[in-house]
Amino acid sequence: MRRVLIGALLALAACEKPLKPPLHTGVCWRLVDGMNGKPDFRPMRTEVPTLQACAIQLEGLHLKHTVPMTGAYQGQIIYVTDEDVVAAASSTAKRYPLFTPEQRAEVDRGLRLLMEQDLR
Repeated sequence: MRRVLIGALLALAACEKPLKPPLHTGVCWRLVDGMNGKPDFRPMRTEVPTLQACAIQLEGLHLKHTVPMTGAYQGQIIYVTDEDVVAAASSTAKRYPLFTPEQRAEVDRGLRLLMEQDLR
């Protein structure tokens, strides 16, 4: 019985399609719960020049709300967590870092400064 259950769970997991990011040029997307609880990418900003610029937008949300953020830019999924900011071509693809720890610290300093100025 246990083998059947494990086999069924593996088959069900294999049926799920990997999350694919939108390909629109210059649009920074944010992943949200869509219809029926399925993940859905929603546009967050347009005229974004680079993958890193979109990642900085997501990092700002991460700092503000203190939760992991997922977004996308021109066919790449961006994952922002406490540990790192990485990108991948799909939810099952290999992830690669977008910033070194030093670069991220510099980005965070700038974002925090902007957030403090907005509070004034």
